[in-house]
Amino acid sequence: MFDQEEYHKSMELLELGASAYRQGRYDEAKRYYEQSAELGSSQAACNLGYIYVYGRTGERDDEQAFYWFNLAAVDGNANACYKVGDAYYYGDFVASNPALAFRYYKKAADYLDYSDTDDDIKADIFYRLALCYFKGSGVQLDLLQALSYVNQAETYSYYDRFNDKFMWESVAKRIETLRAQIIAKLDAQFAELKSDNDA
Repeated sequence: MFDQEEYHKSMELLELGASAYRQGRYDEAKRYYEQSAELGSSQAACNLGYIYVYGRTGERDDEQAFYWFNLAAVDGNANACYKVGDAYYYGDFVASNPALAFRYYKKAADYLDYSDTDDDIKADIFYRLALCYFKGSGVQLDLLQALSYVNQAETYSYYDRFNDKFMWESVAKRIETLRAQIIAKLDAQFAELKSDNDA
């Protein structure tokens, strides 16, 4: 049963954790996030994943990062879903599994909040879906689907630029590079088809 008081307390702790994190007080942030996650905050669980994956309070710990990201993903957190997808895509802590990676990326897109609260992760998620369709990684190769997703990623990369998101330049470059590769392959397929029809 939903407890309004616990929810408000978890949100308060989440905000205290975020404030401590922004100020570089990572041990304090971790304590607040743990308390918030214990009260049911999937965002706090996701943030704990980031603390462990970047080793903010000591050594990087992929096992703990995966645990917290997975916990948040099960609760429908889009950010955590794409991070679990990354673990399966790149084989971080778990065995590489492109099909599972794609499923988590797709779930991440399905879980996105379109009220604008998730605008800062949309470019990342749509880029990953475009990459899967472009490479046929975990899903059947489909260049038009890849183009559709990479165009969405490019649109949201402007949100990242305008809000000076950390490392937005490298994300934007990856998106632009992938978009150029997709278009080049589509153009090559079209040229081949036209050549066959003209013969």
